[in-house]
Amino acid sequence: MRPVNQEDSIRTRDDMRIDARNNDTKPTGGARISFRVAAGLALVGLFWLMVAACAVVEPPPGGPVDSIRPHMVSMVPDSASVDLNVVEVVELTFSEKMDRVSAAGWLHFFPEQTIRQTKWHSATRAEIVLEVPMPRDTVIVVEVAGGMRDAHKVANRHSRRYPISTGGIIPTGRISGVLVMADSAVTTGVVELYNVPPDTLEFFEQDILRRTVTDKTGAYTFDWLPVPGGPWLLRAFADANGDLRPGDNEAQRLLPDTLSLAIHVEETVAGVTTLYPRSTPGRMLIAPFTRPGFAGPVMAWTMSITEDDTGWVPVSLDRANFGALDDTLESPLGEVAAGNNRLVVFMDVDGDSLFSGVPDSLLGTVPDSLRYVGEDSVTTHFLEPWLLVEDILVEPGLDTPVTLPLAAYTITPWMAPPPEPEVLDNPALSDSLSAVIADSLDSSGSESADNEQDQE
Repeated sequence: MRPVNQEDSIRTRDDMRIDARNNDTKPTGGARISFRVAAGLALVGLFWLMVAACAVVEPPPGGPVDSIRPHMVSMVPDSASVDLNVVEVVELTFSEKMDRVSAAGWLHFFPEQTIRQTKWHSATRAEIVLEVPMPRDTVIVVEVAGGMRDAHKVANRHSRRYPISTGGIIPTGRISGVLVMADSAVTTGVVELYNVPPDTLEFFEQDILRRTVTDKTGAYTFDWLPVPGGPWLLRAFADANGDLRPGDNEAQRLLPDTLSLAIHVEETVAGVTTLYPRSTPGRMLIAPFTRPGFAGPVMAWTMSITEDDTGWVPVSLDRANFGALDDTLESPLGEVAAGNNRLVVFMDVDGDSLFSGVPDSLLGTVPDSLRYVGEDSVTTHFLEPWLLVEDILVEPGLDTPVTLPLAAYTITPWMAPPPEPEVLDNPALSDSLSAVIADSLDSSGSESADNEQDQE
C-alpha cells in the first residue's frame, strides 16, 4: 500500500466535508464542542454590549477632582408657561450627569402633586411622571430642592422655584421680609406660607401653600401670590441641615401677624423677624384678673413640663422664681423655659413671699370638710390658697399672653413640721453640761491608758 501524500490527504478531507453535507451528516465530537463554545461567546458578547448601552459613561480616574456644582438648565413646561392643557409629565435638564435617584426626594409642587415615576435619560435629563394630571385653572409652583448631587456626589447648594399655570395668567402678588438671629442674617432660613386655620385645626395640620428660602442677607420673598389674597400665616425657621423641614433643635417661630394682599396692593412687607435658639427662655404676660377674697399679695411661679412629668403635688416651697402679679395691670413672669409649662398662682397671706403653710386664722372661714382628717384629728394649718394653670406653650425668646381662668382658689390641709430641738439659753446649765462632757472624755481616756499598761 502506497503512502498517502499531502495533496491526497487534503482531497480526502474535502471529500469527507462534501459527503457530510450531501448526506446531512451532523458534526460530532470536537466539532460539536467548538460550536457550543462559539455560541456561548456570542451570548456573552451580546450581554456586555447591552450593559455598555445602559451604563453611564464616566471619565477615567486620575483626573482633576470635580468641584463644579450642578445646576438646572431647562425645564418642560418652561417657567412662567400659561394656558397649559394636560400636564402629567415634567422634564428637567441639568448641566451635567446627575445621581439618578427618584425625584420624590428633591422635587416638590405647591399645591402638592404625587410623583409616580422618575425616568433618567443619559443621566442629565429627568422625566417625572405624575400620578394624575395637574389641576385645571391653577398656578403651580415647582420647587427643585438644593442638595441634589451629580454623578461625582458634588451637591448643589441652592434650591430653585418657578411657576407654571394651567389657567390664563401668573399672578403678581408678593410678600417680602428678612430673618435675623443674634443680630446676624439667617442665611439658611426657610419660610412657609399657610392659610389661617379654623378653630378645629392647628396651622401645621394643613398643607403648605408655598415655601421659600433666604439669601445671604437673610431676605426672602414669596412671589406669584393672588391679589387679593390671604390672610396668611408665616412660619420661619433656620434650616441648618438643609432638609427644608423644621427640626426639634432648630430655631423657629410663627410671625406675629397675619398678612394679606388687597386690591391694587400687590406687595406687603413682613419686616424683620428675629429667631431665637431653642434654649432661649421666654416670658409669660399675665393679663389683669379678678382678685380672690384673701388678704396679701398675689404671687406666682412657673414649672417646665417634661416628658416624664407626672403632675404637680401641692407642697410648701421656699425656693422658686416667684413673681408678684398685679390684678389691674399686665404682669410679666420672666425666665420661663421654652416649651410646655404650668403656672401656679397663690395668695401670699402671711406676706413672706414664699408658698408656705399658714394657720387657719389667716384664711378666714375654712370649710369643716377640710378641717377633719380623722375622727380625732383636726387640721389647723393649710397651704396658702393656690390656682393651677396647665399646658402653657412658651416660644423661645418670646412673650406668651396668659389669661387666668375664673376658678376658685384651692385650700390644701397642711401638716406643720415638728419643732426644732430647743437650745439651752442658761449659761450655768450650759457650763455644767460642758463639764460633764469633759469629765466623761477624761475618764474614758484614763481607762484607755490603764488598759494599755495592763497589756504591757
